[in-house]
Amino acid sequence: MYDRVVTINSTHWPAYRKPGATLVDLRMFDPDDRSPNPPLVFRPEKLRELGIPDALIEAAAKSDPQGFLLFDDLPNQTEPATGHANQPTTEQST
Repeated sequence: MYDRVVTINSTHWPAYRKPGATLVDLRMFDPDDRSPNPPLVFRPEKLRELGIPDALIEAAAKSDPQGFLLFDDLPNQTEPATGHANQPTTEQST
Protein backbone atom coordinates (compact mmCIF):
# COMPACT_ATOMS: atom_id res chain seq x y z
CA MET A 1 0.00 0.00 0.00
CA TYR A 2 2.77 2.46 0.86
CA ASP A 3 5.24 3.66 -1.73
CA ARG A 4 7.14 6.37 0.16
CA VAL A 5 8.78 7.09 3.49
CA VAL A 6 8.45 10.48 5.18
CA THR A 7 10.95 11.62 7.82
CA ILE A 8 9.62 13.69 10.74
CA ASN A 9 12.19 14.61 13.41
CA SER A 10 14.53 11.76 12.43
CA THR A 11 11.77 9.13 12.56
CA HIS A 12 10.49 7.39 9.43
CA TRP A 13 6.79 6.92 8.63
CA PRO A 14 5.09 5.06 5.80
CA ALA A 15 3.43 7.27 3.21
CA TYR A 16 1.42 6.98 0.03
CA ARG A 17 1.98 9.42 -2.80
CA LYS A 18 -1.05 10.50 -4.77
CA PRO A 19 -1.42 13.25 -7.37
CA GLY A 20 -1.22 16.57 -5.57
CA ALA A 21 -0.65 15.21 -2.06
CA THR A 22 1.08 12.74 0.27
CA LEU A 23 -0.76 10.64 2.87
CA VAL A 24 1.31 9.84 6.00
CA ASP A 25 0.41 7.05 8.44
CA LEU A 26 1.38 7.82 12.07
CA ARG A 27 -0.06 4.62 13.52
CA MET A 28 2.08 2.01 15.27
CA PHE A 29 1.73 -1.65 16.12
CA ASP A 30 -0.21 -2.22 19.35
CA PRO A 31 2.46 -3.04 21.99
CA ASP A 32 -0.08 -4.94 24.11
CA ASP A 33 -1.07 -7.33 21.33
CA ARG A 34 1.35 -10.27 21.04
CA SER A 35 -0.45 -11.93 18.14
CA PRO A 36 1.35 -12.58 14.83
CA ASN A 37 -0.61 -9.71 13.24
CA PRO A 38 -0.97 -6.93 15.83
CA PRO A 39 -3.29 -4.09 14.82
CA LEU A 40 -2.05 -0.60 14.04
CA VAL A 41 -3.14 1.94 16.66
CA PHE A 42 -2.78 5.69 17.07
CA ARG A 43 -0.60 6.44 20.14
CA PRO A 44 -0.26 10.21 20.64
CA GLU A 45 1.80 9.84 23.85
CA LYS A 46 4.42 7.74 22.05
CA LEU A 47 4.49 10.19 19.14
CA ARG A 48 5.28 13.00 21.61
CA GLU A 49 8.11 10.88 23.07
CA LEU A 50 9.51 10.51 19.54
CA GLY A 51 9.52 14.29 19.09
CA ILE A 52 6.63 14.57 16.64
CA PRO A 53 5.29 18.16 16.81
CA ASP A 54 2.03 18.61 18.74
CA ALA A 55 0.36 20.29 15.75
CA LEU A 56 0.86 17.13 13.65
CA ILE A 57 -0.35 14.87 16.47
CA GLU A 58 -3.48 16.98 16.94
CA ALA A 59 -4.21 16.93 13.21
CA ALA A 60 -3.75 13.14 13.09
CA ALA A 61 -6.07 12.76 16.10
CA LYS A 62 -8.84 14.56 14.18
CA SER A 63 -8.56 12.37 11.09
CA ASP A 64 -10.93 9.49 10.43
CA PRO A 65 -9.50 6.98 11.06
CA GLN A 66 -7.10 8.50 13.56
CA GLY A 67 -3.40 8.59 12.74
CA PHE A 68 -3.38 9.80 9.14
CA LEU A 69 -2.11 13.13 7.79
CA LEU A 70 -2.70 14.41 4.27
CA PHE A 71 -0.15 16.95 3.02
CA ASP A 72 -1.09 18.88 -0.11
CA ASP A 73 1.72 19.72 -2.51
CA LEU A 74 2.97 23.28 -2.43
CA PRO A 75 1.84 25.50 -5.31
CA ASN A 76 4.33 25.76 -8.20
CA GLN A 77 6.25 22.74 -6.93
CA THR A 78 8.20 21.39 -9.90
CA GLU A 79 8.90 17.88 -8.59
CA PRO A 80 6.97 15.83 -6.02
CA ALA A 81 8.80 14.92 -2.81
CA THR A 82 10.31 11.44 -2.84
CA GLY A 83 10.99 11.02 0.88
CA HIS A 84 14.79 10.97 0.81
CA ALA A 85 17.17 13.18 -1.13
CA ASN A 86 19.07 11.47 -3.92
CA GLN A 87 22.18 13.60 -3.46
CA PRO A 88 23.91 14.90 -0.33
CA THR A 89 23.37 18.54 0.57
CA THR A 90 26.44 20.75 0.45
CA GLU A 91 26.92 24.07 2.15
CA GLN A 92 28.35 27.02 0.29
CA SER A 93 30.29 29.72 2.09
CA THR A 94 29.51 33.34 1.21
